[in-house]
Amino acid sequence: MLRAEYMATRSGFPHGSTDPLLELRRLSVAYGRLVALKDVDLRISSGELVCIIGPNGAGKTTLLKLVNGLLKPSSGEILFRGEQIESIPAYKVARCGITQMFQDVQLCPTISVLDNVMTGCHVWTRAGFLSTGFRRGHAREEEATMRASSLEQLNALGLTDRVTAMPRELSWGEQKLVGLARALVAQPSLVLLDEPYGGLMQHEIDKLSTLLRRLTCGGVTVLMVEHLTDVVMDVASKVVVLHYGEKIAEGEPQAIRNDEKVVATYLGE
Repeated sequence: MLRAEYMATRSGFPHGSTDPLLELRRLSVAYGRLVALKDVDLRISSGELVCIIGPNGAGKTTLLKLVNGLLKPSSGEILFRGEQIESIPAYKVARCGITQMFQDVQLCPTISVLDNVMTGCHVWTRAGFLSTGFRRGHAREEEATMRASSLEQLNALGLTDRVTAMPRELSWGEQKLVGLARALVAQPSLVLLDEPYGGLMQHEIDKLSTLLRRLTCGGVTVLMVEHLTDVVMDVASKVVVLHYGEKIAEGEPQAIRNDEKVVATYLGE
């Protein structure tokens, strides 16, 4: 399936609705007596950049794993474009239009930057093993589309001169951008980011913030976990604060910065 066909048919979900793109309803995860998340409610609209903050062990990464299908909730619902997705496997969640850039990026070290990004196209490709192996016509056409889409993303992220490089030749900031390109080449509606700013230099932080603002202006929705609160307050349209698995605050950055409970439990004086 070529990219245009995939974008037209991937979900069958209604578009143009005023309903939230993503909605979490009383979402909980428990491991015996250990409660990782408890009754979390959240509504995210298209084009928002929502940041989740909180101390270590607050349940931030657990929440991302629930949304991307890597973890199943003990109770509660996850709705994407109005359809429940909490019980479907991760690969089907990706086909619905949700992708993630993981904290450790996980680039394949033995293939080029371009080939790494092309692996993100799998959600909208359909050429079978034999067609690909024998390079039949449809498989060649699909590969050309994958290559063009991947180059487009790399160019947009300022990595034009790194296309043929191997991951070991990249800085940590460049590796993060390659991971982001791999997520974006799937043409998602929602991108999940787990501590994308971790380990970056200041100029790389500034560049990533500019890229994320550009993404949301283009209609992509971002749900991000991040520890750098100054960055969060600068880029987020909404901030959600978790503490021991419970949501203790939600709102615009300035409101969160001035919330006495948040200051006392996380931000500090």
